[in-house]
Amino acid sequence: MRPAYVEALFGEPAFELRVPVLSITPGKRSRLGLTERVWPLAAEGYLTTWSGESDVVAYSLTTTSKRFKPKIRIGSSWYSNGPALNVRLGRTHLAQVGDALDLPHPEEIASWKGARRHEYYETYYLGNPGHYMTWMCGVSGAGHRAGEAGAMERFGPENSAFLRGDLIESLSADQRQALDAYRARAVVNSLMVQGMERLNICPEDPRCGPDYDLVRMLEKPPGILAKIKVRRELRRAEGRPAAWETVRRRLPRRLQRRSEGPRPPL
Repeated sequence: MRPAYVEALFGEPAFELRVPVLSITPGKRSRLGLTERVWPLAAEGYLTTWSGESDVVAYSLTTTSKRFKPKIRIGSSWYSNGPALNVRLGRTHLAQVGDALDLPHPEEIASWKGARRHEYYETYYLGNPGHYMTWMCGVSGAGHRAGEAGAMERFGPENSAFLRGDLIESLSADQRQALDAYRARAVVNSLMVQGMERLNICPEDPRCGPDYDLVRMLEKPPGILAKIKVRRELRRAEGRPAAWETVRRRLPRRLQRRSEGPRPPL
């Protein structure tokens, strides 16, 4: 579709930038640039598109809220007997995707972590039964529950962020164990769809959703219970006594002894 058609549906994008892209389609390996556009979907998520001058070549949907959990079918089409899966953003775990598609491994994984940010996604492709589309299921740093499962380092050769799926077996035992544990814990919060041309978007620091440093917004204040929990965790991290302990110390000694419970018999 044309980029103008997307704007007619969703209005002008809130963010727009030029990003580097590496085309890895056999026989067309080259570097190029695409325009990335991002639409905030209220406070629930993001729609991101990557397009050339005349057409959209990839798009992604990212959830940022536990309320926004769309279901997206990936894999073979409805008119095929091949494997398929309905991925629910914010609910489906990465390990469930590979199991449901009955594939020995993803076609490719992309992972990296820095001092502040981290990204991870897995690529799945089923050829003609999947209409030659490619799905990237991953954990976007801008999405819901992004840091819940931790982060994965770069696994590719020469410190590349990309690792072919058939090379996963070549990882060390510790790396393989860490990857399996991460895939079992991590929840898909962003899903990218590409057409027939295979692209590595932002090849140095790849992602399947919007740039978190670009779309970061003011956070609304948490509820009362969440505030209490945050303050408790901050006190614990700083080595300060709990709030109830501070209050107890200010009580008269008579009430302090009562709060400690009955004295043991002599």
